[in-house]
Amino acid sequence: MKLKHRLSLYSIIIFSVVILIVSTVIYFSFYTQMEKKEIQSLESKSLLAAVYYLEQDELPTLEHENIKSQMLKSISRKNIVIYDALNQKFNGNMDVDANISPKFLNNVRINKNDFFTSEHFFYNGIFYHDNQGDFVVITRQSKDEFNEQMQSLLHILIIVSIIGLLFIYLFSQYLGYIAYEPITKIIEQIKERDTKNFNEPLVLKKSYSEIEDLVKTYNHFIDRIAQTFNVQKNFIDYVSHELRTPITALLGTLEVTNHKKRTSEEYELVLLQLKQYTNDLQETLDQMMLLSGAKTSFEFKTIRIDEIVWQVIENAVLYHNAKINVDIKVVNNQLLSIQGNEKLLEVALNNLIGNAIKYSDNQQIMIQFLEVNQQLQIHIIDQGIGILENDLAKIKQNFFRGQNTQSYQGKGIGLSMANIIFTFHQIDLKIEQNQPKGTIVKLSFK
Repeated sequence: MKLKHRLSLYSIIIFSVVILIVSTVIYFSFYTQMEKKEIQSLESKSLLAAVYYLEQDELPTLEHENIKSQMLKSISRKNIVIYDALNQKFNGNMDVDANISPKFLNNVRINKNDFFTSEHFFYNGIFYHDNQGDFVVITRQSKDEFNEQMQSLLHILIIVSIIGLLFIYLFSQYLGYIAYEPITKIIEQIKERDTKNFNEPLVLKKSYSEIEDLVKTYNHFIDRIAQTFNVQKNFIDYVSHELRTPITALLGTLEVTNHKKRTSEEYELVLLQLKQYTNDLQETLDQMMLLSGAKTSFEFKTIRIDEIVWQVIENAVLYHNAKINVDIKVVNNQLLSIQGNEKLLEVALNNLIGNAIKYSDNQQIMIQFLEVNQQLQIHIIDQGIGILENDLAKIKQNFFRGQNTQSYQGKGIGLSMANIIFTFHQIDLKIEQNQPKGTIVKLSFK
């Protein structure tokens, strides 16, 4: 069952229960009040009838006629009967009524006043003491008008309930449409996704907090999947590109060497070249396996980013005799602890610092740890050849090399690999030109 239909059903059920309870309370409250008024009115008529029939010998003629006029306006004589102490009819024009029992007459004498109702009449009896004896005066009132009023009230309540149910149904359908509309739009956008645009985020202009949370979660999930696919694609590109170069060199060297006989020195030089090509191939395979997860499961744990930087610096100084200054301006040391993969971050930072060393011809490099808006930033600043402004937008692409790097050895994959690793760690990589020369690499940790 769809959400809007479920909302309509729940709304109708709840409203039906509420309207039933409210209608029942209204009906019986009104019934009780109206019945009470009828009894009070009938009691007054009983007293008026008692005075008319039993006080005729004691009242002046004019006053008695006035009472008679009042009584006839309010009640018919055929609805009045007076019983004496022996339960014999003393006066009144009411026909014999089986509903009036000796028990009721006795209750009137005991309580001085009593009433009951039958299907068609209200009955009231009062005890009246007169100089002629003790009497029970009983009057009755037809219930036809009363029943008609109650029937009208019941019809009104039923009509109001039906109209209310119809209104609730239409209103709940509208609310269901409003509630379901964002979900419908999400479904429509997902159906439009394919292998080319699956990573596009969902966009909703009008929504509510729960759906917005769902959209944010979905977009985050898709973004993570897109990153994974991007890693896989880049891994395939890396493998096809990186393995082709050393393998081609190996085959070419072997083929050239095989064309003619060579001296021992020449064979030693060829073996040295083959060893270098093999080492390059092994290094490439190690990096590819690391990035693909063959040597690590990408498990994240709490690590100290400054310790990784120091390890990379130590290797740079050891192997390249690099000149690196470090300036730590972080007050909150907790910012240095992050969730990440140590091996991947070491590869990425090694690429950045290695580039700074290579393209600055081993000039002095500055690494700064900064606290900006309560977040950690790491700046790697060199005095090298820099990056041309036209190349800045493409510098993170696979196999792209700047126009001013032709005299430097490189394959164009280090920076793109580092960018993928930082993206995995939700670290923003930004590259800017350093004035008057060089490059500033900024890493912003979220």
